[in-house]
Parts: sequence; structure tokens; C-alpha cells
Amino acid sequence: MNNIRLAGVYSTRVELIPWRPSLLILSTTVAATLALALILALSAFLSRGEHSEHTFSLWQWEASQLPSSIFTLLGVGKELDAAEETERLASYFRLTSAIRAELQADEPDQILLEELTKERSLFENDVERIIEGYVTNAVLHAGLRRPLPLFSGIAVLWPPVDIELTNPPQLLVRSPRKEIRRAGDTLLSPDLGLTAIEKIEAQTDNENIVSLVVSIGGLAAYPAIVLENRSYGSVLRLAAHEWVHHYLAFYPLGEAWGQGEGTKLNETVAHVAEQEIARLARELNPIALETAADGRAPPHKHSLPDFPGTMRQLRLDVDKLLEQGLVAEAETLMEKQRQQFASHGINIRKINQAYFAFYGSYANLPQSSDPIGPKVERVWEETKHLALFMSLVRNIRTERDLDSILVKLGVDPENVTVD
Repeated sequence: MNNIRLAGVYSTRVELIPWRPSLLILSTTVAATLALALILALSAFLSRGEHSEHTFSLWQWEASQLPSSIFTLLGVGKELDAAEETERLASYFRLTSAIRAELQADEPDQILLEELTKERSLFENDVERIIEGYVTNAVLHAGLRRPLPLFSGIAVLWPPVDIELTNPPQLLVRSPRKEIRRAGDTLLSPDLGLTAIEKIEAQTDNENIVSLVVSIGGLAAYPAIVLENRSYGSVLRLAAHEWVHHYLAFYPLGEAWGQGEGTKLNETVAHVAEQEIARLARELNPIALETAADGRAPPHKHSLPDFPGTMRQLRLDVDKLLEQGLVAEAETLMEKQRQQFASHGINIRKINQAYFAFYGSYANLPQSSDPIGPKVERVWEETKHLALFMSLVRNIRTERDLDSILVKLGVDPENVTVD
């Protein structure tokens, strides 16, 4: 009990009770500000200004989603039992398969697509909550609970998993012609058609720079933007992937995004971790969806036996030509291979330096020739435990730091090379 002096007199005795905020209030309050923190970080690395009439505004999107994110974190909504979760997932992804099948038709029925999309939207919010719950449980099961900043006695999953199933923005990627390197990205409207895309690329290209507008599967805004027209397994992986970016934002690796090797390290770590999180999510929540109704589109028929191997060899050949200053020859080779892919039913609109600069950021994909990918995968092979793996890689900033981890694990980095 304490005496409180007010304007020269003593008030009645009052009891001062220490503030002990509930976990719910803490999580919700801090998560509400997380959008602003992440948007500032992203804005530092994403070019704005050029093509401003077509750019995607993260500020506006975050503002529009913040109220629903708060309601999600507060747990507003009916709790579903296991049977209801399975029914919602089955309905959503059955409709997704139908939408994707219609989109592949020579002349898609727009009225049918609109009806299918409207029906699917009825399940969207529930499916988002289900996926968020599955990823949350998987990460907690792996042991990644951590104390809140300033409240070390409170251990939670941080940041909370929060996704929005929608159509992500497109990304304008730039690369120098003489080398494969991301040289500035711009987020664009998700609704741009091919004519507008080709115009933007033509306006961006010059004798020194080549560009490409790519569709992305997700974006680590908050909530994370996850592409809606994907399979159940793909949505699980994308939700996990973007959450890993959120998690890393509070560590040196996340801070290194956009700096030197930081982007490749971040993307590759997220790519490796997403697979384990998705595996755990499926193990903890064994749901079987029909193959033709799990969100996948009808398979493309092509006869190319080894796409990854062919793409990897193309990347290596292009690297060699560019190192020799043979830019025109490299561009001719990429276009020739693109046409070869098309003849086998694999339609890639454009393969150029920007194409490899973007996909090469994921250093364990065949479009990359960077040793970072195999090295990150080797760290995973040596640990095989998500919490241990993340505790090691989250504090690195460079490939040299990654090499130090390998040495501690008894692996010679020089012996870890691209296949």
C-alpha cells in the first residue's frame, strides 16, 4: 500500500499492483506493430518510383489487413473440430483444383471461374486459420518457442503465424547483362496482364540492364501473402517459408537480407526449413485429400526427362559465357534452350539474366550455381533437427559464417560443392 500525494494533500491509500499483461494482450499488441516494422525493412530493399502507376503498395495492403490480423490473433471465430477442418480443407482445395483446371483450358469459361472463386471464398478464412494452426503446432513441436522481448518469463511462438490466401503481387527483377545479379526489385500489381508486363520490361531494359516480371508464390509481409491457387502441400510449405522469414527478421540472418550474400542465405534457409515444418505439420495432422482434388492442376504432358539437370547445365554454361564477356552468345543460348523447353511442353515466357538472378536467390534450386545451397543443405543433413538447425543458421550473415558452422560440425566446406 502506498500514499499518493496529489496537489499538496494526501489521497486515500491505494494499492499499486504491478502490471502483469496477459500473453494474449502482449502478443496482439506487439503483432499489431510488427506489420509496420516489417514494411519498413522491406521498403528499404524494394525499388519504388519507377513504374509507379503499376507498383504494389505494401503500406495500403498492410493497413487493409491489420484489423483482420488482430482478430485472428485474438482467436475470434468458431473453433473447428478435426472433422470440420478436414471438410473445409477438402472443399477449398477441391475448388482450387477445379479453378486451375479451367484456367488451363484453351478458352477458360470466365463465368464458371467467377462462380468457383466465389464459392471457394466461403472457406478461405477457415482454411487460413487451419493452416496457421498446423504450422504453429509443427514449429512448437520442433521446439522453437522463445521468450518475448522484455518479458523473459513468457515463452511463446514468435512471431505468431499469420497468412492471407490471395493473389500475390508480381515482381520486376533487374540484372546487369554482363553478370547474373539482382540489381533492384519492384513489387507490381498482381493484376497486370501480359501486354502491360511486356511494356514494363521494355521500358526497363537497356544496353546494361535486363529485366523480367515474375509471379511469386508468397511475400513475407505481415500477414504473409500466400498464393491461393496452389495445392494443399504447397500452401503448407509457403506458409512455413514466409513464417521462417518472419522468425529470422529478429536475428542477424534476417537483418542481412539485401546485403551481399544475405538474400541467398535467407531464401535457402527458408526453403530448407519449410520442408521440415510442412513434414511435421502433415505428421501431426494426417489429412488425406484426393489426388485430383488437393489443389493441384491437371499435370502437363511433356517428354523432357531431366528438367532440373538441363536447367542446371544451362546456368553453368551461361556463367562461363558471361565470365568470358560473351554476353550476346549467352543470351542466344538461353533463348535457344527456352524454345527447346517449349517444344517439350514446358513453357517459360523468358529466360535471361534476370530469370537466373531471381531463381538463383534460392541457392538450392537448379537455376543456381551458388555453393551456398549445398552448404546449407549439408548443415541440415548434419543436424536433422529444426530447432538446432535454426539456432545455428539464424546468427550468420555471410557464406564465411556458414563455413564456420560446417567446420564446427566436422565438415570441410571445400568438399561441399554444387553437383
